[in-house]
Amino acid sequence: MTTRRFLTRTAAATLAAVTSLSLLAAPAAQAGPASCVPFGTAQIPPGIPSSGNQTGLSNFGRYSGKQAPKRVDLRTEKTQFNKYWEFALVSGQLITRPRHSTSWRVVPLPSCLTGKLVAISLDDDELVGVDRAGWIYTMDNVNQSPLLWNWTSRWGSMLWMGPGRTLPDNRTGGWALSVTSPWDNRVYADGAGRIHPSGQAKMTMIPALTGDGSRITYADPWLPNDDSYEIGSPLGGRFQSVALSAAASTTFVMNRYGDMFTRTFDFDSSGSDSVFFRYSWESQAGKPSATNLSQEMVDRNTAAVRLPAPDWTRQPKIPGEVTSAITVVSTGPGVEKRELRVEGRRDGQNGFWHKDIHAKNWAFTATGSPLQRKLLENSAADRSSETIAPPKPWNLYTTLPSRSASVDGQTLIDIGLPYSVIDPRLLAQVGLTAEPSSYRISVDNFDPAVTTRQATVTTRDGTKIPVLLHTADGMRMSPGHVGLTKTPRHLIGAIEIPASAYRDRNSNPALKEFVRTWMRGKSIAAITLSATNHDLVIR
Repeated sequence: MTTRRFLTRTAAATLAAVTSLSLLAAPAAQAGPASCVPFGTAQIPPGIPSSGNQTGLSNFGRYSGKQAPKRVDLRTEKTQFNKYWEFALVSGQLITRPRHSTSWRVVPLPSCLTGKLVAISLDDDELVGVDRAGWIYTMDNVNQSPLLWNWTSRWGSMLWMGPGRTLPDNRTGGWALSVTSPWDNRVYADGAGRIHPSGQAKMTMIPALTGDGSRITYADPWLPNDDSYEIGSPLGGRFQSVALSAAASTTFVMNRYGDMFTRTFDFDSSGSDSVFFRYSWESQAGKPSATNLSQEMVDRNTAAVRLPAPDWTRQPKIPGEVTSAITVVSTGPGVEKRELRVEGRRDGQNGFWHKDIHAKNWAFTATGSPLQRKLLENSAADRSSETIAPPKPWNLYTTLPSRSASVDGQTLIDIGLPYSVIDPRLLAQVGLTAEPSSYRISVDNFDPAVTTRQATVTTRDGTKIPVLLHTADGMRMSPGHVGLTKTPRHLIGAIEIPASAYRDRNSNPALKEFVRTWMRGKSIAAITLSATNHDLVIR
């Protein structure tokens, strides 16, 4: 979620109203983070642009041990780098040096963290360390002078002031810090390829493989400290990954056969944050792009963020030996300027494979460094179908509401309400009811983390119309549940007629009538929905 952003009076009032009954809770039944690390600057807006200023580095003691790495080419739980600095975790000590230099220095830690960190991750100007109990600590201003580096244990709603959280699933490996900043990234692309400003603050999250590797849970410092928010994994949420890296809202995953996918995704850009972002499911062609986030939010003559969010991209296989040590890094301001790196070997030499995220071919750089992971059974053929989790068990259906209702998903968008916080069940509770239509929608193996899935609309006479059901998670300010339970889960979404069917609708009387009446003549219709493990409500 975009962090440390400037709150307008309207947005702040809206957020306060939505969260007035929220609970602020750390993960249950666990001790809290170390008490000597309460506050830092992570919660306040970013200051001056990244500089890599080294003032104050000489105040750090020199590292005199023998275990420091000679090179830092990959981001792992023990070695990290950004544009200006390299870090390593050696025998409980956090050490640093300017990028590609030779002399390491010891980073002073808060007293209660000395010797306690077991893993680190770095992106942009933030570094997180994790202690033995899994608690997360954030060091801010890592693209600035070491004089400005400082720590906080705070994490979670509201406003990054929650009491802290741990990595999900007692995770070791398969997680990474991701930061999108106004200085080093500036913009992102929506599902239609339109460029949008990322705002005057940052998007921070920690995605992590969970369970069998088919779930990608993400921790966001503005969201509740739970494991309910997910990036739906590749292949309909069923791809089982053994490795994950992340940078600048781009997540990079790999399975045990070397099949790889990337996706640029964040809570804000994916459609879930209608308090601070303006979205639309309809084409924004003909509208100019806003010059800043504030203009985009209030000026409806500019293009909104087009949904659904961009999907996963399959990356080409690497023509050689690889391990599961993978890395994605941001290479500069601009849309998806990312480099992918994969540890491996070629012609008996250790090193790493690398390419631009959109390039077709991989290059190899020999380093002579020992391999940090075991070699995988990498093959030239696609074997992603061999690492697939079982489908979700939730088969849901409901009658679509009449389009004569006074309030529906499109109405909420049109009047500018933050509809990602309004569960449709609440509309009926306050008297805004909707009569049933003559159409029913059904979806099998519904996974709320997945962005798009097949669904079926059935007419009164039994004719079946294939449609796409898009969703994005709603905004929760109190802890939620994983997947679907008996407790309603709010999502936003849209029903879409596939392009080829919509183009040929005149040859299908049932589809033509559905488009004319329920879809209001369009190929896509915004909805708001609420799902449990046994029922579905749509408005």
